[in-house]
Amino acid sequence: MTGGLEGRVALVTGSSRGIGAAIARELAARGALVAVNYRRREADADKVVAEIEAAGGRALAVGADVTSKAEVQEMVKRVGEELGPIGILVLNAHGFDESIRDFPLDVDVEDLAGIVSGQIRAALLAVQACVPGMVERGSGSVVMISALQARDPWIRSITHGTAKAAMEAIAKFLARYLAPDGVRVNTAIAGVTRTESSAQIRPERLAAAVEMVPMKRMGEPEDIARLVAALASDDAAYVTGAFVPACGGALIF
Repeated sequence: MTGGLEGRVALVTGSSRGIGAAIARELAARGALVAVNYRRREADADKVVAEIEAAGGRALAVGADVTSKAEVQEMVKRVGEELGPIGILVLNAHGFDESIRDFPLDVDVEDLAGIVSGQIRAALLAVQACVPGMVERGSGSVVMISALQARDPWIRSITHGTAKAAMEAIAKFLARYLAPDGVRVNTAIAGVTRTESSAQIRPERLAAAVEMVPMKRMGEPEDIARLVAALASDDAAYVTGAFVPACGGALIF
């Protein structure tokens, strides 16, 4: 498959599994050279790389904690040396413990502050390491992965929703600021999606969430991946500052 990304170098943070892994595979299938970032799951990242290479693509597994400035800078340097200058940055890693959920009146404020901080670091550190090169070259694409909770609060999701809302605010400023330099910044908003995280939700609660989706099905990681690939490609050359839901109709602007 080709899809307008031939020869471009893409870094996908948090791509050893789930939505990130699907994005890495999709970008590679469309011709991109893909850096598969992981923090702890090296074997899973190696598996994604093997799948991409078996399909005729080129990929590289790169370990880094995306909340560490030094590790992010070292990761970007290595990608540049082994694959080339990064032209596509997909911010999928969130930099916080996704198991923490609570009601607004019960949430630990310090936990919430730490989670929001982790998301901000996961987004901005990678942007600050990659985007100056895009600006210098006069082109580039950044795609952030947000979540339905940032726009439509669910019970016991204040931590995740608040963190993603903070990231969306960053996306707006970046899109406006970087547009004159040829760098586009867009956001894909994921709804209820089949991942390891959703598998931890109680079956009755998950069924209720899916029932609220107009399409009456759970999203697949590939649904998000195809949207990301479209936003990253030249098909969206005049699109920046967009927030596009892949939520089966659960979120309509």
